[in-house]
Amino acid sequence: MKTKYITLILLLLAYLCTNAQEVPDTSQQLTLQKAIEIALVNNYDIKIASGELQKAKNLNSIGNAGLLPSVSLNGGADYSNKDTEIELLSQGSDGAPSKVVIEQDNAGSATYNANARIDYTLFDGFGNIYTYKKLQSADALQETIFKQQTEATIVQVAQQYYQLCRAQQNLYLAKESMRISRERWQKAMDKKAYGQATQLDILNAEVDMNNDSTIVLQTEQSAIQSMKDLNLLLGVPIQNTYAVDNSISFRNDFTSEEILAAALLHNSRLLTQQQQEHISSLDVKLANAGKYPTLSAYGQYGYFRQDNDAGQLLYNQNMGTTAGISLKFNVFNGRQQRTREKNARLDYMSAQERTSQVKSEIERDASNAYTDYIYKRKIVELQKSSLEQARLNFGQTKELFQLGRVTSIEFRTAQQNLLRVAADYNDAQYQAKTAEFYLLQLTGQLIQ
Repeated sequence: MKTKYITLILLLLAYLCTNAQEVPDTSQQLTLQKAIEIALVNNYDIKIASGELQKAKNLNSIGNAGLLPSVSLNGGADYSNKDTEIELLSQGSDGAPSKVVIEQDNAGSATYNANARIDYTLFDGFGNIYTYKKLQSADALQETIFKQQTEATIVQVAQQYYQLCRAQQNLYLAKESMRISRERWQKAMDKKAYGQATQLDILNAEVDMNNDSTIVLQTEQSAIQSMKDLNLLLGVPIQNTYAVDNSISFRNDFTSEEILAAALLHNSRLLTQQQQEHISSLDVKLANAGKYPTLSAYGQYGYFRQDNDAGQLLYNQNMGTTAGISLKFNVFNGRQQRTREKNARLDYMSAQERTSQVKSEIERDASNAYTDYIYKRKIVELQKSSLEQARLNFGQTKELFQLGRVTSIEFRTAQQNLLRVAADYNDAQYQAKTAEFYLLQLTGQLIQ
């Protein structure tokens, strides 16, 4: 099958169609391209990853970073009813002090208040700015993680698709071998009727035919299981069945230098680690922001009213604006600030070391993957040559067997040899093709 690389449009399709479901047409042949498109819409891991991506996008705003003011509305009302006794000090007409006692039962008191308030942090050591940058970086990181999950799903689908192709091809070979064995048995029966074959020839042919029937059942079971495994990856009903396109073609434009360069530039795992390192550097700046004072401002417009049945103050009402600023500076908090700064720097250093480690691992993996692909391609060519020789050998042996110049054992050996070589050739092709997909995943070329 000619490889068709998945575009960013399909990636966005998976993101936008999280709740949609696409089902393959069981009446038509399923291609790898179609299988990947279906998986990008239905695959459970991609749906989960797209949900995490949406959460990161929801958090990526200046409001969540504290760069916008907060506005609140408050209001309330209180009422009380009490027996009240108040003793007041007053001055008589002669200037002498005297006491006045006021007593009132069931004295009511009501209070009403309402206000609109706005608060804003003017300066906090640029902590809110670094927080916003961290949210942006976290959003970009989640996009890379989503791409990484999409790439992993594409490779899984390709592997399982080719596993199904291999199983169906092996089933075809097993059925073809059984057909040959049935023809041999039938000819032995015909020859025996004319006295040209013995009962032993019939029994040998029947044993081989039964063995081939067992192999057909085993390979058919394997094909059914492979079909169900693929359906699970596609997110479609497990019992779906369809034919697959088992034609294969390979790319011949890989070079070791280009593979290594592309892996170091576009590998999703390395990009993820580099983004995490950048986030760690922002954590250092956020920790350092705690050393600076915090300057805040607020403004308020409010209404207040109080009514009393007893006391000197029977009625009080005010309405208007209030504004102010506040400054907070941490002088000493048990060296917690210093600890946060040290730990943030240590985390950043660890992230840098981890990036170097991942880079080295990617270099190794890319080199090994390229070597693995090249050698698997060579094995394909060798197996192709072996298959041609096995077909030629079986054809000649079949002719000689019909002429009675070779034994049934020699014919059976040639038949089994052809079946084994054909199966090995199929395995070599599909292993090389999955190695190609892994190489594309390492170099970030699956999604362009």
